[in-house]
Amino acid sequence: MKAPLTVLLLLITTLSVGCAQNLWWEAERSGWVLFGADVQVPRKAEALPLDMLPVAATWNQDVYVEAWIESIDQGSGNWMTLSDGTTAPVLVFLENGFTIPRNARGRRIMAWGRPMAATGSITNDEGTTRTNRTIEFSAKAVLIQGFYGLEAAPPRTTTPPREPIMLPDTTASEADVSPPGPEDDLMLELDEQDDAE
Repeated sequence: MKAPLTVLLLLITTLSVGCAQNLWWEAERSGWVLFGADVQVPRKAEALPLDMLPVAATWNQDVYVEAWIESIDQGSGNWMTLSDGTTAPVLVFLENGFTIPRNARGRRIMAWGRPMAATGSITNDEGTTRTNRTIEFSAKAVLIQGFYGLEAAPPRTTTPPREPIMLPDTTASEADVSPPGPEDDLMLELDEQDDAE
């Protein structure tokens, strides 16, 4: 009787370990808030350090990073910068129209998406060339730690609001109207010649 019970416990333990969720899904259940698409993160996925993003930009695949939010677009929450304290901040754009709360600065974040690297050079008047490399991240989904105190994410406006433009009145007073001068007659003559040809 002990052997079947032992085998059953061993089987249950093996299945529970095999079905364990990765850090991404565990975080979502333990007080992190998901913004963006409901993505399928592989079980073996591990957070990539921010200093590896230039290399990861050549992989042509999605990765996830874990860092802190350094700044957020205060207008509508359409972008943010991430930092881990050791590398330059990474600019993160949010795909598919989702936004994040504007008061999430300083919180821990996991972002799933694709890194992009761009290199450019600038030459000044003296002939000195400076090369700049920028790292950006296009996020499909983000998890922000702690839902207490987060404002509701503002909706992203797809079209600018239609407001009438107020133009000044175009009525001219008699003092502003001047009689036609000789140069005005010359222009009329040129216009009449162009029409005749």
